[in-house]
Amino acid sequence: MEAALAFNMVLSRLVEAYASAVATAFTILVFFYVFFCSFTRNAKLPPGPFSWPIIGNLHQLGNLPHRSLQVLSKKYGPVMYLRLGSFPTVVVSSAEMAKEFLQTHDLAFASRPPSAAGKYLTYNYKDITFVPYGAYIRHARKLCVTELLSAKRLESFRFIREEEVSLAIRSIWEKSREGRVAVNIGKAIASLTSAIVWRILVGARYSDDDDGDLVGKEFRDMVLEIAGSIHEVNIGDFIPYIDWLDMQGIKKRMKKANRSFDRVMQRLLEEHVKFKGTHNSKVKDFMDVLLEMAETDTMNIGEENIKAIILVLSVGGIDTTSTSVEWAMSELLRNPHVAKKLQQEIESVVGKNGTVTESDLGSMEYLQCVVKESLRLYPPGPMLFPHESTKACTVGADRFVFPGKTRLMVNVWAIGRDPAVWDDPLAFRPERFMGKDIDIKGREFSMLPFGAGRRGCPGASMATRSMELMLAHLMHCFDWSVDG
Repeated sequence: MEAALAFNMVLSRLVEAYASAVATAFTILVFFYVFFCSFTRNAKLPPGPFSWPIIGNLHQLGNLPHRSLQVLSKKYGPVMYLRLGSFPTVVVSSAEMAKEFLQTHDLAFASRPPSAAGKYLTYNYKDITFVPYGAYIRHARKLCVTELLSAKRLESFRFIREEEVSLAIRSIWEKSREGRVAVNIGKAIASLTSAIVWRILVGARYSDDDDGDLVGKEFRDMVLEIAGSIHEVNIGDFIPYIDWLDMQGIKKRMKKANRSFDRVMQRLLEEHVKFKGTHNSKVKDFMDVLLEMAETDTMNIGEENIKAIILVLSVGGIDTTSTSVEWAMSELLRNPHVAKKLQQEIESVVGKNGTVTESDLGSMEYLQCVVKESLRLYPPGPMLFPHESTKACTVGADRFVFPGKTRLMVNVWAIGRDPAVWDDPLAFRPERFMGKDIDIKGREFSMLPFGAGRRGCPGASMATRSMELMLAHLMHCFDWSVDG
């Protein structure tokens, strides 16, 4: 009995000593953290909110980071300093400062930080989106721009876009029982976008109605899962020493999605290699082009590179384009006078019973303004993918000094709604673009739906062309209203 009491007493003292040691260590950690924050503040950093130990300002991102950061920027300014977990981060919310970082100091901030998406989805950074800046990304991006996404290559796929849009319009008409039954326009747009992108990338037909087809429902669900995991805030990306815990299960989901994608890609790769030069199509799909490039390329682009590039192009092309068209349709339903004006323009160009073709789109200025206005209010990605500085640099008139490995987040959602740039910024008014040649592909900074600089989206032209064609057909063929 006495031995047991003695043991309990020793154990109690050990617990107390351990708790005291932990408390002391935590106090020291907080002291050095506050000292470090004070030291870095003296390094001419932008203003920003107080950051807590370990988590920094992660708790202030909320469920909708672009909205939360816009609110913070109203207090701290258009260039704001945060610590997101372990990493210093600068958040930009104005066109002027976006130009500083993405044009003036583009090279310094051209890299990407490590991420679970880059590691587990894109075959350990073999893509063109998540890969850090270096020789590979310069080479791969050049090949994509000149060989895959050139104006000539996009024009060669014109018949695919027109054919798939016509099939989708017919399907909507049949499913609506000639306009008597409501249809899910969001699902219809997603299926149409998937059909166009998938045929252009790998030459395969997409069937949303065939549950047993790998290039159908499983593919759609896989794209949604990949897109969702990419846009979700992964705590492990910001606090590396707890990344192994995978507390949100994001890495597990990414690995599963990648296995599904790899299974589909491997089958399609083998088919492309087996039937190389024997198919009847006069136009090579992206996979054909990438396989040809792999044979002669000095950078040793292999199967995993091809799969990774196809993955980011498919997810980027399908998720962002379908979401953008759906937002545009929602605004047209909310603003019937805009919808009526758009329909009148389309009818004046092709006639009441005519068929819209891509060659007609250049004559539809108001349609182009509708697309721009929708992208201003609802950019495909409210926040650009994070950049990371490769060296220390001094930015802006205030001479802010940023050390190497500083992360950059550009809030394009806030930039497109900045009252200092846009009159009545929350109103949907396509007329604001009439008669104005405002570039939306990265050469101007008042709106940046596709980013800018060395890491801007190379598929901007394909996305805008598809959006215009889809909207023109949807608005020309149907009079829309909200069910119920």
